[in-house]
Amino acid sequence: MTIVYYTFCRQLTPDKYRKAVSSLPDEMQEKIEKFRRWQDAHSFLYGKLLLKEGMLKLGYQDSLAFMKKNEYGKPYFSYDSFSFNISHSEDYVVCVISTDEKEKIGIDIEKIKTINREDYSSVFTPLEKNDITSDQHFYKYWTRKEAVIKADGRGLQIPLHTIDATKTTVEVENEFYFLLKIDIDKEYEMHLASSKKIEDYTLQYNSLDNL
Repeated sequence: MTIVYYTFCRQLTPDKYRKAVSSLPDEMQEKIEKFRRWQDAHSFLYGKLLLKEGMLKLGYQDSLAFMKKNEYGKPYFSYDSFSFNISHSEDYVVCVISTDEKEKIGIDIEKIKTINREDYSSVFTPLEKNDITSDQHFYKYWTRKEAVIKADGRGLQIPLHTIDATKTTVEVENEFYFLLKIDIDKEYEMHLASSKKIEDYTLQYNSLDNL
């Protein structure tokens, strides 16, 4: 089972913000206090709250205190049948959860903006460069690559230019990842990457009104 939870990132009142932050483990509370922009602090907070809500709904213990990190910094829990990944951009925070055994999963969302695409030419393959004729095309490949390296678990230890994301099946060092585009807003690009072919998934909005 694969579920993608998403929510809007809005600024909470001071009381609601303090209450929500206090529900996080001490280590996460310390981290969130270091953010200077409210947007960054709230994106971090909403991501963890979506994860907690998802775990609770799926019958897992929702204590984030049991979260671990691999040697590359990717967070995980010691459940064979549970994997997750979080991403955020501008107005949205998303969290994907899979209950398939030992599935490796990653997700990335980006708001489509006008950028100087030449500044990022070194991260794309020649085939990708030929196809990138607009900012939307840029973000299509960018989110695909980001989702793959997040699913893999090594992040930017994998050079982005070594990943050919022109197809929806991507090979990384003899391991295959399957890509899926998810639409929630025409101004955003979002892709999901999984080590297993995703036959079906659930997209669920969570307003987090209980804050």
